[in-house]
Amino acid sequence: MSSLKDVVVIEAGTNLASSLTGTILADLGANVIKVESPKGDGRRSVGPEINGVSLFFASVNRNKKSVVLDLKKEKQREAFYKLVKRAKVLITNFRPPILKRLGYDFEKVIEINPNIIYATISGFGYDNPLSDGPADDATILSLSGLLDLTGEENRPPVKFATSIADITTAMMAVIMILYALYDGKSGLIDVPMLYTQHYLTLEDAYFLLNLGIEPKRSGSAHRFFVPWQVFETKDGYIYVTAFNDDMYARLCKAVNAEDLAKFNNSSLRFKNKDYIVKRLNEIFKTQTTEYWLKVLREHEVAASPVLTLKQSFETFGKDSIVKLSDGITYVKFPCKVNREELKIRNGAPKLGEHTVEVLKWLGYTDDEIKQILSS
Repeated sequence: MSSLKDVVVIEAGTNLASSLTGTILADLGANVIKVESPKGDGRRSVGPEINGVSLFFASVNRNKKSVVLDLKKEKQREAFYKLVKRAKVLITNFRPPILKRLGYDFEKVIEINPNIIYATISGFGYDNPLSDGPADDATILSLSGLLDLTGEENRPPVKFATSIADITTAMMAVIMILYALYDGKSGLIDVPMLYTQHYLTLEDAYFLLNLGIEPKRSGSAHRFFVPWQVFETKDGYIYVTAFNDDMYARLCKAVNAEDLAKFNNSSLRFKNKDYIVKRLNEIFKTQTTEYWLKVLREHEVAASPVLTLKQSFETFGKDSIVKLSDGITYVKFPCKVNREELKIRNGAPKLGEHTVEVLKWLGYTDDEIKQILSS
């Protein structure tokens, strides 16, 4: 099962966003060739390692081939251009001036292969002068407004638990690449990280832009639904989401809080949020998480324990992980088609592991390969 098996993708970027874009396409079956400098992708040098492979690197680089080409050397650059001619997609996240210096900016690549899809990930857009400067996950979150919205009220902003700007930008890049493949398009796909984050703010942006309502940090709580947040129990934490009037009524009955039942619509609950949350905090602290989960489920109130990452994988990991022959345990692609998983065909490649193989595929002889790599 692989509708992308004949699609050759060049991944010529570094670190997270471009690597994850390539990995998702590789998981979907594309033939992804990761072109690296002799120093390798930046994530390769970040520990810890298993069998010589960085776990940072492995997390976003399975199912690929690694080719090392020094694009500062003429013959190796020529080999890269030959690869460009055979590819359908090129992914990069280098800044435009660097791309031009390396010799594979959009204008050069489209000249070599007019039918290629050139997907460029940048902070602000390929043609935006601001993209000449560096832009990482933290920078983009800071500039997008999302960092300011993350954390507790009246406390400093906090970072997301994951590199959410990089990750969601990679997903957006994949969506656009698949759109272009489906529609038979070629040319420039411009994926700006900043505007991807604006797109994902959803109702917060719409309330701000249309009603002038500026959202504030609210910790684990929803900004509009009450209650919809984490509560501390006697031995841990529980997330409760009584998102409609009927469920709220059942919650009040479950926790024996008759004084809260009068707030029987979302508007009243929003206006009296502080009182409701204070009372529920007092109530939930009186019993254990297990006790409250049993009671709330009996009353059909949405609630869940707040698991650590370790607890989550211990509970659900059987269906989400696989250990490969390289000794590394990988997280599987989460979706299935007709109950069939998308397989991890191979783990993260060693630096330059497939250089000779790919050059032979391009038609070079053994002697020519030796000459190219020694030049």
